[in-house]
Amino acid sequence: MADFKGKLAIVTGSAKQNGIGFATAHLLAQLGADILLHYNTNHDAAQTSAELMRTFGVTVVTVHSNAAEPSFGTDLITACKKSFPNQSIDIIVNNAADARFSDGIAASTLEDFSDMFNANVRGPLLLIQAALPHLTSPGGRIINVGTVVARLGTRHANIYAGTKAALNAMTRGWAEELGERGVTVNVVAPGPIDTDYVPAEEHQLVQKFRAAQHLVRNGTAKEVAEVIKFVASPGSSFLTGQVIGVDGGLSYC
Repeated sequence: MADFKGKLAIVTGSAKQNGIGFATAHLLAQLGADILLHYNTNHDAAQTSAELMRTFGVTVVTVHSNAAEPSFGTDLITACKKSFPNQSIDIIVNNAADARFSDGIAASTLEDFSDMFNANVRGPLLLIQAALPHLTSPGGRIINVGTVVARLGTRHANIYAGTKAALNAMTRGWAEELGERGVTVNVVAPGPIDTDYVPAEEHQLVQKFRAAQHLVRNGTAKEVAEVIKFVASPGSSFLTGQVIGVDGGLSYC
């Protein structure tokens, strides 16, 4: 089992206990990592989640910021360096996202476009920019949480899928640039996962998934977190610029 003792991980969007962000932060904390737990609207959930992680004997600090705001990166890194002044940043998990369903092109709004691209594309960029001087080099790990619909496309969440496709492309560029420093950058791209964002079983998008999956079910946040844990570990040192599907086989159909 990977040992993260002494490591410092920033996990965005990690307050809600049924989410991928929480599952990831909780697993890393269980394995010894100190955590900067980011949240936007769920203050009470963030405090409860932080207390759960502290039972592992690690330091967990919560920080509030909106991933769609220009101050997002500096908000998190300022809080990080204040709370962990003598630690470099070993792991960044860009999980915070804005996901919205729509009824198609005519129903898509400028607000939807701006909000989702700002949170899902600009937000990770701003965080990585602010973190650059503080990243462990070599050995740093950046994991961007994507989605299978960035590859498949969907009429039901077209802008959201577009934001994550952009994140896939930018991840490959970041991997190229940061490879010189020994820092890896990858995407972990979940399929349908049992979180607040998963549509009902009868939804057309879910039925599209079911028709193509080899493992015909929703995944769990813990299953995604286990993959992120590997990508964040020293054992993934030759893995970079990749989009890793955690989707029951959808990516290869």
